[in-house]
Amino acid sequence: MNTSVEATKKLQDAAKMVREAQKIIDNLIAPHDYQDIASLVSQAAAAMLESATLFMEKHDEDALAKIEDADNLVEAMYDIIDGDLDEE
Repeated sequence: MNTSVEATKKLQDAAKMVREAQKIIDNLIAPHDYQDIASLVSQAAAAMLESATLFMEKHDEDALAKIEDADNLVEAMYDIIDGDLDEE
């Protein structure tokens, strides 16, 4: 049965998995060319999932704050990409 409780649990699980992946990305044995970007994308994804969870729990102000956090992370990602392109 599709309930908001079930949806919230799935969102929480997904956010947890993304955070775990992000920690792995941040601590790779061998550095990766796009490690910093992948980390920011993972952090933004987790923030968006957390936002969806908060919306499902009717915490709209906190949810909007998480969206702002995600937006800032995506902006930081683009800053890195733009900086790399400027260096070429």
